[in-house]
Amino acid sequence: MMKITFGILAHVDAGKTTFSEQVLYREGVIRTLGRVDEKNACMDHDNIERARGITIFSDVAGINHGDDTYYLIDTPGHTDFSSEMERSLEVMDYAVLILNGNDGIQSHTEAIWSLLERYHVPVFLFINKLDVASSSYERVLTEVHKHFSPNILDFQGIGLENGKEGTFTDDFIENVSEWDEGFMDKYLDGALAFEDLKPAVVSQIKNRKLFPCFGGSALKGEGIEAFLNAFYNLTEASYPVSDPFSGRVFKIRYDGHGERITYLKILSGILHVRDPLLADEKVHQIRFFQGERFTSHQEAAAGDVIAVSGLRTTRAGQGLGECRNKVVPTLKPTLQAKVLYPPEIPHRRILQVFHILEEEEPALNVIWEESLGQLKVNIMGKIQLEVLEQIILERFEIRITFGQPEIIYQETVLEPVTGYGHFEPLRHYAEAVLRIEPGERGKGITFESQCHVDRLGINYQNLIRTHIFETTHKGVLTGSELTDVRIILVDGISHIKHTEGGDFREAVYRAIRQGLMKARSLILEPYYSFTISVPDFLAGRVLNDITKLSGRLEAPVPDENGRTVIKGLGPVSAFMNYGEELMIITGGRGRISMTFSHYDRCHNEDEVLTRYQYNPNEDTDNPSCSVFCQKGTSFVVNWDHAEEYMHSLS
Repeated sequence: MMKITFGILAHVDAGKTTFSEQVLYREGVIRTLGRVDEKNACMDHDNIERARGITIFSDVAGINHGDDTYYLIDTPGHTDFSSEMERSLEVMDYAVLILNGNDGIQSHTEAIWSLLERYHVPVFLFINKLDVASSSYERVLTEVHKHFSPNILDFQGIGLENGKEGTFTDDFIENVSEWDEGFMDKYLDGALAFEDLKPAVVSQIKNRKLFPCFGGSALKGEGIEAFLNAFYNLTEASYPVSDPFSGRVFKIRYDGHGERITYLKILSGILHVRDPLLADEKVHQIRFFQGERFTSHQEAAAGDVIAVSGLRTTRAGQGLGECRNKVVPTLKPTLQAKVLYPPEIPHRRILQVFHILEEEEPALNVIWEESLGQLKVNIMGKIQLEVLEQIILERFEIRITFGQPEIIYQETVLEPVTGYGHFEPLRHYAEAVLRIEPGERGKGITFESQCHVDRLGINYQNLIRTHIFETTHKGVLTGSELTDVRIILVDGISHIKHTEGGDFREAVYRAIRQGLMKARSLILEPYYSFTISVPDFLAGRVLNDITKLSGRLEAPVPDENGRTVIKGLGPVSAFMNYGEELMIITGGRGRISMTFSHYDRCHNEDEVLTRYQYNPNEDTDNPSCSVFCQKGTSFVVNWDHAEEYMHSLS
């Protein structure tokens, strides 16, 4: 008996939820087919999802197929909710990537493919909406073969019902023969049976060396049966029930009664009701979900995807039991917005609400600025703000709005610099010397030590590493997050009597800040990857717009439907409202999809500096000065003179 978890993923409007409905209907999980446009889809049961016609929350449904159990996870397709999708990837054994047979690869499709590669998830592809006249299976197959992987193979002509072979295409045999030449000999002799191929094909799919591709129409129910027959025959997974318990959390939700629910996959062992998982936290209830409905059980075993109540401190990405590591997501919000709420509501109540929402969506990164009395949240896009307003009104009966979203900038350094930090109030002592070097773009902060343990004990070196990663360090141009730097511990000094717990924290923070004050720094801004499709006669206008918006273009590609497809990169600050403008200038005939790509050099740094007017010397929460002590008296030395007093330089 196998237990396999598979996710359905797609760019928005590719037919992902309709595909999920077909799978659940054919396996007897639901009695009638739901439709997104009729607001009765099993997996989009939330009121806001049904009103908007998009998936916002990932949902789980169990499928019994013979002796095996399959857990289907339907994920959001809209880029504003892609972090919800990413959190589900860690528990997937396989993914089904749905592509629109008319639009092919869109910018978010590329982002999904990259994430599946990062999480090492095997992929089946399904080219959907082939009932539409302008759709083409062959065109999209060629496109994914070129842009994603040459190992995406057409499985359309291969029938796998009941484990028996259908008609093998020459391309299929040629590809399989690359793994085992004996297959070609058997094929030419007419003796190649499906059972000869199956172990190799299953292994190649599982190891991401082969990606089966199918096609059809989820709306019409075409191609679904062929896909399912192949999927059931060509997937495998094994989870050790006899091992100690381990699990992975992928979602936190509060149900309609305000009860905190932890969604997790059991990776090994068995979990029982009343089992202690975290310190004094025990499992109160084990739920198996089918969309919004669930059944309660006394236990669950390895391979099961469940939800439990009773856990108060779990977080998405957290490992439980013998699984100790935590998954850090790659997708990050590029926008930040101020929360505007009625003055009669205490800010503590608003904070409480947003901390609940932050448990469900950690990417919100709720920030309360006490000195300004402002609450800010990080977001993926404007649709997310609208959804947050609706959620807070429905669940907490509070009507809030948001200020205009602002770009989340970052800062880095252009060349190496050494920072010095000294913290020596009376009966305290720590000194840190850190070299800050430009790092690889997109890699964040990395650390290494070049300080000998005879100079500074390993316990203090480890403490310095902890302090570097425990907080967000601000740059000195705009006060934005420091990133993409390599921090090297060059030297450090402790005192056998006076060094206490927080002393190196102060020294490290001040050393980083002092180095940045001396450094040549750079503002980074987020860039979208975009795909635009417009009628040919409007392509020139759009290309001109992109140039004005500081975009970078690939060569435009005309298709056979009288349209031009334009792909490229553009600053989020310039492009975040372009979708609305495109609808106006094309009379609704233009299509655009944008997804976050990466951070790069800011295209209008002078404008940003003028707008921010940030003065690092006035930022008392992030001091660049050092504190010294002479003759029993402590005194502060500004960053530009601090090196004259450093003990490591004397």
